[in-house]
Amino acid sequence: MTEIQSLQQLQRWMLMRSIYLLVAPMILMFTALACGTVVSELPYYTCPTTMAQPTATVLPGTLLPPPLPSSTPYTIAPPQDFYIGDAVLVGQEDSEVHLRFRLQDVAVQTVDSNHLVTWQLEVSNLGTQSYETIPPALMLITRINTAYGEQSGTWHTSEAAMNAADLTHENYDPLPPGATRIYRLAAYVPAGSVSQFAYLLDGDGENRITWANTPNPYC
Repeated sequence: MTEIQSLQQLQRWMLMRSIYLLVAPMILMFTALACGTVVSELPYYTCPTTMAQPTATVLPGTLLPPPLPSSTPYTIAPPQDFYIGDAVLVGQEDSEVHLRFRLQDVAVQTVDSNHLVTWQLEVSNLGTQSYETIPPALMLITRINTAYGEQSGTWHTSEAAMNAADLTHENYDPLPPGATRIYRLAAYVPAGSVSQFAYLLDGDGENRITWANTPNPYC
């Protein structure tokens, strides 16, 4: 290994540790995104079909009601929001990039008169290559409902919010194939309720997953 390669590895390690501790300045955070896996495939979620209806046993000649229509898969894709608990897939089976994302456990609490939102992002690597991600830099709150109506913006995870929620020593190492990891996140928001979350698959927001902060009403 050359001295240049050793220096590059050391620089990358120092960069990742800085993001891990959530103390890097904003410009360093955006630089770190280049070290992650850029995902261009679009996300989607297909609702599971319902179980088949049981077959009725009747006497010969008895009129039967018309059969229920067979259920067909219902697919959600951008720009439509996904929902809490949806197993959002990105990529196809047997491909290098094949991921599953699941938003869960959204909660709001008041800390020193501030509104603190905590949530979990479950990421499963179903592909054949490691997936590098730093969710505190890639996931944000994009819409809230306030007493004055709906408000759009960007509310990021912060060191102060993570510490207030006692979320420390998180693991942001590359996620190997076949592994699942739950990332815990926290952010401060204005008074109100969270309406939408977003995760930037490509780092700049052109390809993103958005979730409505509610369970799926369709399946």
